[in-house]
Amino acid sequence: MGPLDAFLRVAFLGFAAILAVISVRSYQRHRERRLLLLVAAFGLFLVEGVWLVVEMALYWTSSVGPEWVGLNLAVLVSLYLALLR
Repeated sequence: MGPLDAFLRVAFLGFAAILAVISVRSYQRHRERRLLLLVAAFGLFLVEGVWLVVEMALYWTSSVGPEWVGLNLAVLVSLYLALLR
């Protein structure tokens, strides 16, 4: 596992955590169903991010390569940008 893979995993976890917290706070404030679906989606990304960092910290063999982590990060960012509109 190289430094790029480690950076992508930590960045993915951090970005997923921030978006999960923001979506939970938005749901608490507005109580709309579509926000609950968003909370679930960002929660799944958060669980995936935790798994990727735990895998890295315990020196397990990588289940995915840096290209897949980068792709997931791109999907997460595109979901966030779609929310900004």
